[in-house]
Amino acid sequence: MKKKCITLLIILLMINFLIIESFAEEAPQSNSVQNSVENTENSSVEQQELVPKSEVIESTYGRIIEAKSATEVVSDNIKDKVQEVTVEITEGEYEGEEYTTNYVLSYDIEGKIFADELEVGDKVTVQITEDAEGNVTVTVMDVVRAGYIIWLFAIFLLSVVLVGGKSGIKAILGLLYTIILIYFVMVKGIFKGDNAILNSVITCMLIIVGTFVIIGNGINRKIITAALGTLGGVLSAGIVAMIFNNIAKMTGACEDAIQLSINMTKIDFNFRHLLFAGIIVAALGACMDVGMSISSSLDEIKIKNPDITGTELFKSGMNIGRDVIGTMTNTLILAYVGGSLTLILLFMACNMTVIEILNKETIAEQIISALAGSMGVVFTVPITSFIYSILNKDKVIYKKTSENKVNGKRSLKL
Repeated sequence: MKKKCITLLIILLMINFLIIESFAEEAPQSNSVQNSVENTENSSVEQQELVPKSEVIESTYGRIIEAKSATEVVSDNIKDKVQEVTVEITEGEYEGEEYTTNYVLSYDIEGKIFADELEVGDKVTVQITEDAEGNVTVTVMDVVRAGYIIWLFAIFLLSVVLVGGKSGIKAILGLLYTIILIYFVMVKGIFKGDNAILNSVITCMLIIVGTFVIIGNGINRKIITAALGTLGGVLSAGIVAMIFNNIAKMTGACEDAIQLSINMTKIDFNFRHLLFAGIIVAALGACMDVGMSISSSLDEIKIKNPDITGTELFKSGMNIGRDVIGTMTNTLILAYVGGSLTLILLFMACNMTVIEILNKETIAEQIISALAGSMGVVFTVPITSFIYSILNKDKVIYKKTSENKVNGKRSLKL
């Protein structure tokens, strides 16, 4: 009971931290932004009469009401595939207006990568430009895909419920809980300027505790073991990643980071810290899977054999973990390889050797992330096995239901 009270206290402290972080005011940043806005307003007022209105740009949505077949257009020895379409604006100031424009399907100069042709009924994002004389130009930017993603997510949730039943519902609750924490605590916290390493570690702790409590019907020895084992594995992955990132002098300056740096206006992100945060979050899922699998297996062994010793429990956990390690490490490695496959092929197309490809920071980042995450999975096995063997070394076990009765009442103690 004492251990459970301590665990509950830790959870309450975490929730308190979450509330503080969620409602923390961004005073310094807000002041700088406000001063910038004031300076901009003063400057624009002073130059309002000197600089005439040149053009107005609005990004909005539209619907394709007419689409012709794509044709090839050559300009300055550059071949483009262009499709003439008529788009109806569905939102904003120009709602209901219809415009005919050309949609460029070519992604590259050499014309090797093309977008799919648009069809009547397709929803698209458009950019509307109006110059000082009132001439309107409409450019189709891309296809609206958010609706398809939402439908796919809904089908996924339905599949989980149909196959998993009550356990599936708990899994969905755990998933929604994780998504909320990732966005409102981790993403918004880092964007606000919080330390990415500390923020990601705290987010992982909250996800581990909350998810296991949801899927495990409360706090018990199995859940405590799985949570501590997972946390140990995730921190191990983070430590390994931090050490080798420093040794390899990784900067975190991949293509996405460069684009983010170009578009940053208010915050200077520490990309090394972001790299660390991404690694431990990526390893979290696999470590949780291994931690819960070993903890549940050992719990069943303890229920079936109450006389088993702590040493025997540890050995059983290690034997179970050895079988799990093979598949889970493959899962992480294959996931990272799949994400970098296109980039690897592009490097090979440039006649780069294997060593040259490995020296590219974008590839090295993926390799270190995959290996560090896999090591986190490996370390989760002994940590979880050791913790369960310590917590359950006695011969007393507990079950959620029992056929034993004490003084006419069901007893949970066997």
